[in-house]
Amino acid sequence: MKLGYTAKARRAALRHPLLSDIGTQITFWIFAFTLYFFLVNFVSKAITSLFDPDAIVHLSESIIIAIIGAIVFGTLLGLIDFYVERKFIRRSLGLEISVKIFFYIITWFIAINISSAVGFAIDAKIIDESIVSYKKEFFSNMGIASSTYTSVMIVVISFIKQMNNKFGPGIILPMFFGKYRKPRVEERIFMFMDLKDSTSYAEKLGHIKYSEMIQKCFLDVNKVLPSFNAEIYQYVGDEVVLTWEKEEGLNNQNCIKFFFAFQNRLLLNSGNYESNFGFVPEFKASSHVGTITVAEVGDIKREIAYHGDTINIAARIQTKCNDYNKNFLISETLKNNLNAKYGFAIDFVDDTILKGKAEKIKIYSVENKTV
Repeated sequence: MKLGYTAKARRAALRHPLLSDIGTQITFWIFAFTLYFFLVNFVSKAITSLFDPDAIVHLSESIIIAIIGAIVFGTLLGLIDFYVERKFIRRSLGLEISVKIFFYIITWFIAINISSAVGFAIDAKIIDESIVSYKKEFFSNMGIASSTYTSVMIVVISFIKQMNNKFGPGIILPMFFGKYRKPRVEERIFMFMDLKDSTSYAEKLGHIKYSEMIQKCFLDVNKVLPSFNAEIYQYVGDEVVLTWEKEEGLNNQNCIKFFFAFQNRLLLNSGNYESNFGFVPEFKASSHVGTITVAEVGDIKREIAYHGDTINIAARIQTKCNDYNKNFLISETLKNNLNAKYGFAIDFVDDTILKGKAEKIKIYSVENKTV
């Protein structure tokens, strides 16, 4: 099974979030610090040529310091990002940013002191021994310059991470190179998952409490995502739309197992839901596979959008869940693509006409045999 860059990046980020955060930070800061020392190298050559044409500016030791600093700084920032974003704060974006800035400042001083100490230990031949007496003053001025540069780079990496959170792992790089500026055709699986009896829930709870419940449900959706390599395409009211590249969704029955894993998570958290909302929410879902067109749309607000009959069919199958009193319905097309040993009870439901379609489509219910 051959996966694209986006699927591989998403799989790595979802399965190993801490390593992904650290790896992203280290990679970025190796690039950023190396670029910085390249610039310093050429500026140093320009300055020393005015006063001492024979002075030699060494670059290799500078790169060593850059890499050491990037590894230390990137690792610490990766740890901060992971624990602040996922473990420490969910109250507000402003509070999260404030805590990050505080830890970033502390981390920068740690990193710069370590890298400077290592630089002195290896004699840090950034400049020739002919001006060795100015080494301490040099490091002091370098500290000011590097701190300013690093502050700007922190803004850049923070922006990149926010964009990554918006579009999902593996999307930013293809967007940067214009992959989705022109519509592309892909084979994808879509799942529409909607809260059952949402109107009655909203009436019982009121707007605020109802929204809190939806927030919690969607947090539970996100907790289940990593094990099944699913992407969240959209949140629409009390509905969430998920998608997989075809091969990724069919692999290990990810596109089917996800729904039952989410159901199990709701049951595991039933006590919490009962105490806070008075009941355990239930969801109904539908799924379909087929050809889809993907493109970057919008100008003032941009996003990746999917167009085509595949997504329409998936959405309209979901509306049939209430008609047939089923929690999970799939198309015949998806059923035929599943491994014969799927391990689920898949039963024919009806040969029905979906809204807006002229031809009938066979739909099947899916139930978990282990339940």
